[in-house]
Amino acid sequence: MYLNSRLRQPSPRPRRIVTPKIIFIGLLLILATTVLAGGTFLVQRSSKKEGSAKTSTPTEQFNKKLHSLTDPTSPWVVVNKKRQLSPKNYAPTDLRTPSMSIGSASQRVSGQTAVALEALAKAAASEGVNLMIISAYRSYETQINIYNSEVRGFGQAQADRESARPGHSEHQTGWAADIGTASGKCEIKTCFADTSEGQWLAANAYKYGFVIRYPDGKEHITGYMYEPWHIRFVGTELSGEMYKTKTQTLEEFFGLPAAPGY
Repeated sequence: MYLNSRLRQPSPRPRRIVTPKIIFIGLLLILATTVLAGGTFLVQRSSKKEGSAKTSTPTEQFNKKLHSLTDPTSPWVVVNKKRQLSPKNYAPTDLRTPSMSIGSASQRVSGQTAVALEALAKAAASEGVNLMIISAYRSYETQINIYNSEVRGFGQAQADRESARPGHSEHQTGWAADIGTASGKCEIKTCFADTSEGQWLAANAYKYGFVIRYPDGKEHITGYMYEPWHIRFVGTELSGEMYKTKTQTLEEFFGLPAAPGY
């Protein structure tokens, strides 16, 4: 069979007309896709933030075991009516007199305490405050004489509020000192707290590694009446932490039993 010489032409396809309705639906689909993608991105970012918060490094805890509480050569040794020095006649080997105003040439403290006292006195002097050492290291034998004198003068009950028995004195460690005014005003009296020297000491002692060892209202814990003049070197790390946590006594900070009596 022969084909017609005129090829059959295909029927033209009908032209697709894009109506406004179709355009609107398309736009809605694009918008929905964009919103979903954005939401997924926000969720992912939020998850990353939450994950970062969960894996953040916790605040480092203060190490209360950094130094011994029983070794008398340790700046953290705690001596009170329940905690006797060991040995009871302990004597520091690095005693020296600090370069500051002192009541007598025999006022010595441990080496670290001397350095801290010098920095303390220099800072005070720069603000017009002159601090003086009234009493510092006392040997076991000296403390025997002081305590017995207190007992004879005031009776044992009062003596135990004001003076440590031999082997229980912070002064024997070389870490403590009694501070006074150059004028002698309120020397070894609670009114020292009201002097400019006493107020400066209370506000700044911690910056140089000292604490007011026998604070007001804590006799039931420390065993001693308020002594605003008696400072104890513990190092800036501990004094700073006690200041930050508003902890007034070593017994409370280290969770030790109160020592109101022997």
